[in-house]
Amino acid sequence: MGEALINRQSLYNSLYVTLFLVNNVTIEDADNDIIRCRWAIGDDECGDICNSLVNSDLNKGTCVISYNATGELGLYAVALQIEDFASEQSDNPLSSVPLQFLIDVIQTVSNQSCEIKPILENINSIVVIPVNTTYHETIIAKGDGISEIIILTSKEVSKSKLLRYGTSNDRWYVNVTWTPTERDTGSHRICFTAVDSISQASEKKCITVYVTNSTNLCSENVDKFNTTWSITPEKTLTTVACTGEYTGNASRYCSSEGKWEEPTYTNCISKSIQHLRTLTAKLLSGDSADILVSTILEELENVTKENNGLRSGDLLTSSYVLNDIAKYVAENKDKLTFDQLQIFGSLCDNLLDDSNHQSWEELNNEGSGGVTSLVNAVTEYNDAFNDVIDGKFSIIVEKENVVIEVGKASSDEITVPDRSKISDSWITDSATEIKLKTNRCSGLTGYSSAFYRNISRLFPEYLLLNGKLQSFNGSYDVNSIIADFTIHGRSCSNFSLIIKFDHILGDYSRPFCGFWDFSAPNTVNGAWSSFGSRVVDATDSYTICEYNHTTNFAILMSPGKTPLSHQLPLSMISAIGCGVSILFLVITVVVHFVLWNYVANDRTKTLMNLCVALIISYVIFLAGITRTENKVVCSVIAVALHYMFLTDFALMLAEGIHIVRMVVIIFPTRSIVYKLIPACWIVPAGIVGISATSTKLKGYGNQQFCWLTLESNLIWAFIGPALLVIMVCTNISKRRSGMIANETTIHKRQTLTTIGRRTAFNNEQSPYRIVSYKRPR
Repeated sequence: MGEALINRQSLYNSLYVTLFLVNNVTIEDADNDIIRCRWAIGDDECGDICNSLVNSDLNKGTCVISYNATGELGLYAVALQIEDFASEQSDNPLSSVPLQFLIDVIQTVSNQSCEIKPILENINSIVVIPVNTTYHETIIAKGDGISEIIILTSKEVSKSKLLRYGTSNDRWYVNVTWTPTERDTGSHRICFTAVDSISQASEKKCITVYVTNSTNLCSENVDKFNTTWSITPEKTLTTVACTGEYTGNASRYCSSEGKWEEPTYTNCISKSIQHLRTLTAKLLSGDSADILVSTILEELENVTKENNGLRSGDLLTSSYVLNDIAKYVAENKDKLTFDQLQIFGSLCDNLLDDSNHQSWEELNNEGSGGVTSLVNAVTEYNDAFNDVIDGKFSIIVEKENVVIEVGKASSDEITVPDRSKISDSWITDSATEIKLKTNRCSGLTGYSSAFYRNISRLFPEYLLLNGKLQSFNGSYDVNSIIADFTIHGRSCSNFSLIIKFDHILGDYSRPFCGFWDFSAPNTVNGAWSSFGSRVVDATDSYTICEYNHTTNFAILMSPGKTPLSHQLPLSMISAIGCGVSILFLVITVVVHFVLWNYVANDRTKTLMNLCVALIISYVIFLAGITRTENKVVCSVIAVALHYMFLTDFALMLAEGIHIVRMVVIIFPTRSIVYKLIPACWIVPAGIVGISATSTKLKGYGNQQFCWLTLESNLIWAFIGPALLVIMVCTNISKRRSGMIANETTIHKRQTLTTIGRRTAFNNEQSPYRIVSYKRPR
């Protein structure tokens, strides 16, 4: 029963009873509760017909009655109670519905065998039809003496007469039609049973009919696991039983455009892998001491090797198996053997095969932690294996997708992978390596490492930054292989871990050293973090990091940004440009200060404020834009830049206002500079104050720059006012140009008129006359 819903009673659609062995009672529950059947008991439920059907058996879970009609002929009354429960464990029914019917045991004379039952031929399991459209289905039954094909449904379905199918003597059919209306929208079940002349019935077959008023339908589709997805209406999540030797259900969503999304196989688990999970659970509980860890690993390795692409449920369950084994051997180290590490490595290689990447991504999208569970199992198992072997040693398991190295050494500097013991492969082509430098240590240093070739994109994209969990949102990508390193069995007062990461892709910038924190709060299985790390060196092709702890490491970088080789030249260009601007701004201020008595006016006062504001802006920009080491300092710098840049634009707007007044008001009688300039400094402060208070400084500064982050909407607190100033100034410029053009035209007309009048006057005073004549042709 759904939460906060009144329970709805279970209903039986219809019932057909025969005298032969088995009968199904078809029942439904609108709340999808757990349904069970039982014999009616007591006078209130069955009166004098209780337990009247002898030689019968009722399966309470499936509501199937098995009956052997060996008694007397005649009618037998049957009384059942159909009940629904909130869960499998519950014993208190939510409701109970009585069902009573008669069984007529008759004597028949026939040559037909009771062992050969009628068979219903293939019927579509799912059908989708629009509202007010007639549904047609031909139901074909095969068997000797088919007498009837019965429809089991609560809907008004029409059925034709029983007819012979073609020229066959043992095949019969009926045509079924149904025209659903608007009130029938939803899912309906129609079941069929064929009966022969001696009342033997076939196995029941059912069709699920989806009635929809939508025109967008997802067409029938067969996915890579050979699961058939029938026609489904848009915005519908459909569920089917897993195919083959699998338990559970698969689901798939039909989107609003009538297109299939990728199916979800998280609940589909191979029976073999599920059995191995049961064995490891027994190992942890101590119920089965005779089970060997090597046997479980070998069986799981064989199962995962034989499959061409595992379902996501297989990957998740296999990871659980490996985690159970790692926990078990950590407490029972006598169960470890030397050859187990090779098997363990082969098993991990199978699970990390490229053919399984889509399933790993599915787990990621489902919020199951993706590949992190497997990585954690590898780390714990390697640690346990290292504790078993005494003395110096080094074991390398080299596979196509993973390289594992476990050993003990007395050297103060340990480097992995040990390329002298590795054949030419992907790990030798990579420049990635780990160096452990120790100080003041005693005894042997045990270490274990793992390098993963192709799982960089399979980790959940979450970053723990300044104690807060945030999504990558396209700002970062893992741009290196994943490298795991752990030390144990030795007391060290101080050590440093230097890791050189080879970049996977080149068009990335702003690297920072990350590690996977399995204990990150509010996560399924951890998040990326940069705590206890720093960038030592970075180029276009690699980054060197230093860590003060051990775990799983990688480089996180920003995609599609300025290449590292361009950053220094661009930074120099910016610094030189800002420096030149500051120089000439200072010269402008000094010149005006010297000549102030001659140039002082409202425009000059506004210009001086603008020059000072620009100088402050450039100084803060040059000194603090990249000061990202301290979050508080970076946020203060970002707030200061936000305020100063808004003030610059406000003073530019004030310059435009002065220009308009000069053109419109020829001789202004009063000055507005004493109101305008304070407003240019106060209004930006109000905008910045509201922005900083409402966001609690979130969005002021990030790992790259001490400025407003592009990922947040806070950037519009700068872009909005800046665009407003630009539009106003552009409009002022256009109007000023128009007014100057009009003034020029008027001036020309006045000048021409004056010249004409003076010429006429001079002609009247002169003794000479200007005569106009035409030359004769």
